[in-house]
Amino acid sequence: MSTSRTSRYRRSSSAKPLVALTPIKRKLLRFLVECRVLSLPQLVSLGQLSPKGTRRQMRLLFDSGLVEVVAVSRAALAPEGASADETLLYGSAPNLYVPTALAVRALVELGVVDSRYLGHSYPAYNPKNGLFLRHELLVRDVRVWLEGMAYREVGRTLRWEDGIGATLELGEKQLLKPDAWFVFEITQDERPVVLVGLVEVDRGTERGKTRWAEKLTRYHALFSSGKLLESTGYKNARVLVLCPDEPRRDRLAALIAELAGDERLAGKFWLITAQTLEQTGLHDSVWLVAGQSQSCALL
Repeated sequence: MSTSRTSRYRRSSSAKPLVALTPIKRKLLRFLVECRVLSLPQLVSLGQLSPKGTRRQMRLLFDSGLVEVVAVSRAALAPEGASADETLLYGSAPNLYVPTALAVRALVELGVVDSRYLGHSYPAYNPKNGLFLRHELLVRDVRVWLEGMAYREVGRTLRWEDGIGATLELGEKQLLKPDAWFVFEITQDERPVVLVGLVEVDRGTERGKTRWAEKLTRYHALFSSGKLLESTGYKNARVLVLCPDEPRRDRLAALIAELAGDERLAGKFWLITAQTLEQTGLHDSVWLVAGQSQSCALL
């Protein structure tokens, strides 16, 4: 595979129009269809392949018209805390991929995903709107973490919704728009245990209380009605909040407890830093629950 910059975004003229969808290609495409956009490092984790092997598989899918490669600047994907200097002007960002309509149709026909994905909208990212991608990829890091739990603890993600698909109706034309929500199942003490999570990614870029005050109002409406059951099929859920660092996590936990005004509502919010999430399991006491002083484990 050529490593020239121009070839990253141009399909090979010698590529076959169709490629055999081997099990690993189906797996990578399924994650991509379900998550809408993923980076190469995320696909490496999800596919349990080497970076080189994943890149080769994705190149074959790209040349066959089943995925698109998103062109964004390195600065758009710079990690939290990266130095804001001239180094962000040079070098390449990791490849980002979105599925094409052809890929969705192929997986539906093969029975890999159900037909509801035919109606999904998929992002049209480009260098002009790439600044939103850092947030989007942090949301997908939660899915990567879930699949890591599935591999290690013999579990499975029963449902994952993000973007528009994660919107929950509250009635009276009111909507709650978490960044994502999921249903995850593992076997514990020889019985299935289900975790339902509503995902909120907070990058600490907004000041004041207005945004979170509005969110708390809508979450109160969700949890005090039967709308959660209608949308997810489950009565109980937690709001998992991903924060950029520990100071922001602590401040936000205190703010949520203050705005909630009710320890039952505050106790629904479980906060963690993005860095800690990568290293944690379901049984690690690393989650800070709003209104509580001690860290807790999800299960």
